[in-house]
This record gives sequence, structure tokens and C-alpha cells, in this order.
Amino acid sequence: MENTDDVCSKDKISDGTQSEPHVNSDEMNVNVEEIKDIFNKVSKLAQEVGQWSESTVQLFFMEVLRNVAAAKQFFVCQLLFIPLLVLFIFSLCVCTGIVLYSITLNILIGVGGFLIAMMLVLVGLLYWQKRLIRFFGFKETVSQLKEGIDVISKASKSFD
Repeated sequence: MENTDDVCSKDKISDGTQSEPHVNSDEMNVNVEEIKDIFNKVSKLAQEVGQWSESTVQLFFMEVLRNVAAAKQFFVCQLLFIPLLVLFIFSLCVCTGIVLYSITLNILIGVGGFLIAMMLVLVGLLYWQKRLIRFFGFKETVSQLKEGIDVISKASKSFD
């Protein structure tokens, strides 16, 4: 009689469905929390990428404005440099004639002063042009883009 309970329970007629093992609600909560955590990380990354791209675009436009201002000043320097260069070359020709004449009349000191003043102006313009050329380009934007690519690649590696 001891085995009759086991046999009775095995002999019961069933509707063909077997009861599924119960899914642990703790495991389901852990999975939901992991998905929420991943979603929050992706959302935060997307927000940071959006802010970074916005600041990069602003940096680009600031550099464009700086390049336009430098180009205007460079153009003004070129407008001043070309006539002064022509005058300098002309004054060198005139000075050569005057120096040859002045060997006997001693006008050399006046001509030397004129040449030194003209050379100082030309050196000043050359220095200013070299200074303005440094402002051309998009160095900060390129470095910002490289930094952003590094950050994005590091962030994408953390999801793996």
C-alpha cells in the first residue's frame, strides 16, 4: 500500500500540458535592471556625444570667423606690402645712384637713414604677416574631433 500513492498520482489523466518550472522573479528583475542600466548608459553617451558635437560645431564656426578676420588683416598687409616693396626697390635704385654721386658730397648718411627706416617698415610688415598666417587653419577643431573619436571608441569598448 505504500506504493499506491505513487501509482495513483502517475495514473492520473492529464490534459497534455506539463507544468513549466517557475521562472525566478529575482532573475527577471536582475535582467530588467541590466537592460535599464545599459539603456541609461547608451542614453547618457548619446547626450554627451550630442553636447560634444554641438561644441565642436561652435568651435568650427569660431575658427571660421577667426580665419575670415585674419584673412582681412592679411589682405590689408598685402595691400601695404606691395606698394612699399615697389617703393623699396625703387629707393634702392635711387640710392645706388645717389651713393655713387655722394661719394664726394657725403649725402650717404641721409640715404642710409632713409634705407634703414624703409627696411624697418618692411620687416614689421613681414613679421605681422607671419603672425597672421598662424591663425589660418582648423587646428583646434581637428584636435577636438580626434579627442571625440577617442572618447567614443573607448566608450564603445566598454559596452563589449
